[in-house]
Amino acid sequence: MRREEKSDYPFKAVREVLVNALIHRDYQNIGAEVHVDMYDDRMEISSPGGMMNGSRIQDLDLKTVPSMRRNEIISDIFGRLHYMDRRGSGIRRIINSYTHYENKPSFYSNEYFFLVSLPNRGIASRIKHTTGKTQLTTGKTQLTTEKTQLTTEKTQLTAEKTQLEVLRTDIRQKTEKIFRPVTVDKIIKLLSTYENKYSFNRQIVAKQFEISENAASRILKKAMDCGIVRKEKKGVYYFK
Repeated sequence: MRREEKSDYPFKAVREVLVNALIHRDYQNIGAEVHVDMYDDRMEISSPGGMMNGSRIQDLDLKTVPSMRRNEIISDIFGRLHYMDRRGSGIRRIINSYTHYENKPSFYSNEYFFLVSLPNRGIASRIKHTTGKTQLTTGKTQLTTEKTQLTTEKTQLTAEKTQLEVLRTDIRQKTEKIFRPVTVDKIIKLLSTYENKYSFNRQIVAKQFEISENAASRILKKAMDCGIVRKEKKGVYYFK
């Protein structure tokens, strides 16, 4: 007989989006702020700074979005305070908060900002099942599917780790006589972030190597000459 409180927005999803907005925002964009905008049908949380690798979140598979930290120290602090969980699980947790609803969270980014829109569950369309048998069958199917997906993900992860290790070894062999050891280590660190699936540019290299953009261009040219980096188009590079 007592009143049962049900929030319009999942607590875990809101916390995850807010924490990510504070951790991953671009603090070099002076005057920009994290915004939380409330509407009748949704909550929108936006923060300055797009994806670190220059991609757009709306163009990616949300299950395989790379986990990159723009602000390592802030990330470490939030991790120690238990405001963030294991790396790369945030987007999945946000989506899972709306498992039983047709209206799903949406993600958008460009060069300047990152936006997450959370539907209001109070007016969102709930997924309906006709009978208890249907629910039970669906639950079993989902469980089987999740187990299969988990096994597949583990297999893919093992293969990706093996491929990444081969790339690291290949890069060290090809660059040991061209770059100084400290530069090779920085190239390996860049590989760990972007692998051979995501693009980067000379601005990113300059920032991570703490050098000028001209010096970054010279490093990229040498990296292409020795066959560890390819140029997709002007200003866009990938590891081979």
